[in-house]
Amino acid sequence: MLKSSRRRSLLRAAVATAALATLLSTPLPASALDRPGTPVRTWAAEAAPYTDANLVDVVSMGRGRTWAAGFTVRMEGKVTRFQPVVAERSAPGAAWTPLATATAAAGEVSSRVNAVDANGARDVWLVGDDASALDGRVYTQHFDGTRWQVVPVDLAEKAEAGSLLAVDARPGGAWAAGFAQIEVSRTWDAEKGSWIIESRTAGTVRHFDGTAWRDVPLPELPGDYWYLNGVQAVADDDVWASGYDGDSGSPLLMHYDGSSWRRVDAPGVTDIPGHASKLAVTEDGEVWVVGEDWSPEDGSTRALVARHDGKGWHKLAVPDVPARLFGLTARPGGAIAVVGQTLGNRREALAWAWTPLHPDATGAAGGRWKDLALPQPAVTDASVPVENMATGVAGGRAGLTVVGTSTAEGAEPQPFVSIRR
Repeated sequence: MLKSSRRRSLLRAAVATAALATLLSTPLPASALDRPGTPVRTWAAEAAPYTDANLVDVVSMGRGRTWAAGFTVRMEGKVTRFQPVVAERSAPGAAWTPLATATAAAGEVSSRVNAVDANGARDVWLVGDDASALDGRVYTQHFDGTRWQVVPVDLAEKAEAGSLLAVDARPGGAWAAGFAQIEVSRTWDAEKGSWIIESRTAGTVRHFDGTAWRDVPLPELPGDYWYLNGVQAVADDDVWASGYDGDSGSPLLMHYDGSSWRRVDAPGVTDIPGHASKLAVTEDGEVWVVGEDWSPEDGSTRALVARHDGKGWHKLAVPDVPARLFGLTARPGGAIAVVGQTLGNRREALAWAWTPLHPDATGAAGGRWKDLALPQPAVTDASVPVENMATGVAGGRAGLTVVGTSTAEGAEPQPFVSIRR
């Protein structure tokens, strides 16, 4: 079914919604990371330098520096305007401060920041939405170590709107993925004096070659609604993208071999109801994807976690807790940390860690999950319903840094930052 021209918000935190089950209190197993004798790791809340804002992503810059990115929201009459923002923690324990130069360089661009990534401190990318100040082109912004510069991306042919939802900054050139809303037909409505436009939503991938963002064609997929919101390169000829296929209602995986993209079928991952979100690559080249897994039997949602070991994709067992995952980061030794949101009567921000275990006598290797007990943001009125979600996570010398948003009923969203040292 073709979609009308009404624009989709596709906010990163909630792309699709399923019926939710009551939150289960199943405890998670203890982690090998926390054996007796190891230092006790504790969480500390850190003050974000913005209010009435969403922090959506975070990246380690190296040498203890950490950047977080997002956007503020304000109403101008009946128009909602977004302003890109970036915050810096210059060293472990330092206060977060606004990077005013990033906001100033964005100028009058009204766009969310959907993702941030860095290839060192002299190659940082932000990606966002199409903006009228850019003549409808999609907003991206680059930092070269000295200055910020907006680098607009052309929409696909006949596209009326679009967003980039993920970015991977790397030495061979950055990759970005998202979607475009593409016009299929238009009919003049004489009675209303306006066009009736039918459109479809399709995924898009761009590659920055050092000069400009170039379109890298994707295969045509059946259906009129699919998109990408994760991209990660292992090498120049080994790039993965993840998202959602509305035709099948399942997670979507694609692979680029240096010459073309193809759709990848992964039994147990792409043939079940659900949605794939972000990707990460470990130090040994394993590719991980997270998202959500929908149960058609009872309408519940569980976290989706799968990894590619160089031979194929394998879905991991996850804690039996209604939840969705929005972000992940690779950790030393093949481990990962994931963040997201629990579902049910209460929606709270979550952070879990997975640690690989040594092979057993049969040669099989496994892993173990640990609930990192992410503290929830403080509330001023316990009687007001609050929804918390963690959307970005990064490791590094400073510890594990998690960013997200807390929204109290009837109030503007507020950012939060937590660090696990």
